Amino acid sequence: MIDAESRVLDALYRGATDGNEFERVLVLLGDMFACQSATLLSIDVRGSAADMVLSTGVFDAAARARYTRDFAAIDPAPAAFARMPTGTASTTDRILTPELRRRSAFLHEFYRPLGLAETLGGHLQCDDGRFELIGLQRGADRAPFEDEELARIERLMPHVARALQLRRAFLRVEAKAAGLETAIDRLAAGMVLLDPAGEALFVNRAMRAIAERADGLSLDRTGRPLPASLDARSRFDALLGAVARGGAGGTLAVPRSGGLQPYSVLVAPAPSSLARRPWGARGANCALVLVHDPASRQIADPEILQNGLGLPKAAARLVAALAAEDDLKRFAEREGVTIHTARFHLRTALARTGARSQVELVRLAVRLLRDFGLRP
Repeated sequence: MIDAESRVLDALYRGATDGNEFERVLVLLGDMFACQSATLLSIDVRGSAADMVLSTGVFDAAARARYTRDFAAIDPAPAAFARMPTGTASTTDRILTPELRRRSAFLHEFYRPLGLAETLGGHLQCDDGRFELIGLQRGADRAPFEDEELARIERLMPHVARALQLRRAFLRVEAKAAGLETAIDRLAAGMVLLDPAGEALFVNRAMRAIAERADGLSLDRTGRPLPASLDARSRFDALLGAVARGGAGGTLAVPRSGGLQPYSVLVAPAPSSLARRPWGARGANCALVLVHDPASRQIADPEILQNGLGLPKAAARLVAALAAEDDLKRFAEREGVTIHTARFHLRTALARTGARSQVELVRLAVRLLRDFGLRP
């Protein structure tokens, strides 16, 4: 039969990847010590109030909101527990003086009206001035906490602290993964990250759009790019095999239907940091596949050009049009200005950027748009 402490430890380490398990930990601890509630708190030495991170029992959502709004700043217990050595526990009856307990507005107006009598608390850890604490609150229905119970919670506290550290680490990885996926999803080029077996770990939005067109390149059921041309498919498989064996990969052209220019496809070893995290690839030699569609046009955002090149608004609109393969005449007609005004804007852009020709100016704008002009 699994004892109470083993159940707590099991839930704790499950909580490293599942935040819901931490609430279950508090419930189990409350049951183990016959308490009416349990709390995890954080207190910053630079602030004046404790933050109740998680709570159960009589400290429900309404009580937690009321605590944060009206009483956290005058709760004497968190600061007292934070002054204790890390990994040690005590009770409010022991660390708060009888005089303080008699005159505390927090105890009389909030704590005791909830039916609570005493808190068994411990200092879990301190990181950069932020203290993390655990508290178990008993009601008057059970006897005061004893030394044996303090020793028992102290045995569990290092595990609670370690599980919290692991949880924070996983949350940082998840946040990094979400940010990286968002950035990659906004790239104009199609991108697929393949594991060593050739199955997709990540497919960005541009690649999914290419596959949906099915005009020469699609994705199989594992997310692996699948050229329609047998010759291109053979070449693609050969490049993936080379990468899997530690090779450098290479490029190929994938023919398309409708007379469109072929897709340009790069197959290369994935950077180790990308392959290792955040998608959890196993082993080495993951492959990165990039697909360029020559028929796609870069979104020419005048605001990027205006801010990035230091151009007046009208000149930025002209350069955006030129970068989108427009010309001076069509720009003038669309904007309702004379060709002389369009040329004035061109001269202004050349002077502001130092470009010596229209071709050099457009090349400069295209590079900037390529790097900053991510798809929305």
